[in-house]
Amino acid sequence: MKKMCLLISLLCLFANCANAQVFKGRAVDEISTKNPSDTIKVKALRDLNLGNGVIIEKDSIIKGKMTEVVSPEKFHKNASFTFIPTEYTDKDGVKHLIANEVKATYRQKLKPDLEHSEITFGGSSGSGPSDSGFLFSPSYITNAKKIANGEGREVWEDYKNRSTPWGKGEEINIKADEVIYFNFPDVE
Repeated sequence: MKKMCLLISLLCLFANCANAQVFKGRAVDEISTKNPSDTIKVKALRDLNLGNGVIIEKDSIIKGKMTEVVSPEKFHKNASFTFIPTEYTDKDGVKHLIANEVKATYRQKLKPDLEHSEITFGGSSGSGPSDSGFLFSPSYITNAKKIANGEGREVWEDYKNRSTPWGKGEEINIKADEVIYFNFPDVE
């Protein structure tokens, strides 16, 4: 009986996850939650169906409002925002207004933290630290430069933020021409 309840719960969970279409685009201008702008532009890298007969083709430029901007919070909760397309310019340069309001949420991507990764040289290959090994991280060099420039307090704040579970999340900063993803509601 427990297995049947677990199976039904999992099916309901996955059914709810399947009701969004992932949109892949390329930022035309910089997009930031630290300094949010009212409007943003994204170039469509895939076709997008907004419903009501509105299909935005690949390579169209979508312009819209950046709303519901949430700053990063404690417990490593990253910033977020919502994108509401208002118009798009198709491949032929024709501008189209979007009448129905469709909200899309920014889709966070997992980024490897190569700056703070650690490499062990020598020593044992066990799971614990080794007395005869040498541990290196690229952040050691960055931190040494910051301390030499009198920025020791920033190094400490960064360390505190990363090493504690209640540290602050990260801002969203997408450069121009960088790939961006949004979750748009699925259309039937």
